[in-house]
Amino acid sequence: MLRILVDTCVWLDLVKDYRNLPLISAIEYIVRQAGDELIVPQVVLDEFERNKERVAADAKRSLHSHFSLVCEAAKRFGDARDYSGTKRG
Repeated sequence: MLRILVDTCVWLDLVKDYRNLPLISAIEYIVRQAGDELIVPQVVLDEFERNKERVAADAKRSLHSHFSLVCEAAKRFGDARDYSGTKRG
């Protein structure tokens, strides 16, 4: 049996970045399917509860920034007709 203990700052860093979603999903799968344990001391739960709103706001800003960059790149390098409502083809 695998037992995993992760400190609060690691959890907060994991959830802050959308690119960590596959890792979080893998941890969830291991705990649910393999019957392994995730050890979470009360102090970690308390710290996470205190900080989760701030981290969620940071994650939202990060994701918004990422999508803005993607949209700008698409507009810069894509076909302008794709953004004017005109269908191609």
